[in-house]
Amino acid sequence: MAKKILIAFGSRYGSTEEIASEIVKVLEDKGALPELMDLKARKKPEMGIGEYDGYIVGSGIKIGKWTKEAENFLKDNCGRFREGAPFAMFVSCGLAEEDHDKAIDDYITKITGKYGIEAELYDAFGPMYDFTKDSRLGFLNKKIVKSMSKNSGQTYEDGKKYDFRDWERIREFALEFEEMLNEE
Repeated sequence: MAKKILIAFGSRYGSTEEIASEIVKVLEDKGALPELMDLKARKKPEMGIGEYDGYIVGSGIKIGKWTKEAENFLKDNCGRFREGAPFAMFVSCGLAEEDHDKAIDDYITKITGKYGIEAELYDAFGPMYDFTKDSRLGFLNKKIVKSMSKNSGQTYEDGKKYDFRDWERIREFALEFEEMLNEE
């Protein structure tokens, strides 16, 4: 029987949403039934939280913080996830490119401790900066990213996208989660 997985995410500019969508594709290819839930849309999951066979929660990070929707989802549901079901978390952030271990500690370990959640699988993936005119990043945020990047020697040009996400690693994360589902 196919396993039902809730993949809930909070994304400000679309990068985390694209990561979550890639995880869905990988899990569907393996025969699972993932449900993608954009927490910003505040859509209710198809089933009760405790009825899923597994959970993945992801968030973009801005100024050191999870999206409020993703953090509220964890806070509101931390005691309602099905016991024994695999639970995974991921973040997408600039720090993951500079210091992966610090990104895990700052953005995964701290939030799991805050809400008493135990994630069996977790990772921090790099960001995607979109400086095209149709970008969801917005003028002020583009300016902030450009300003912060000068310290590292990185320069960004208008009209381009800079994708620092490791797509192979994201797919491996999804496959590892799928293996955990089958062990259950």
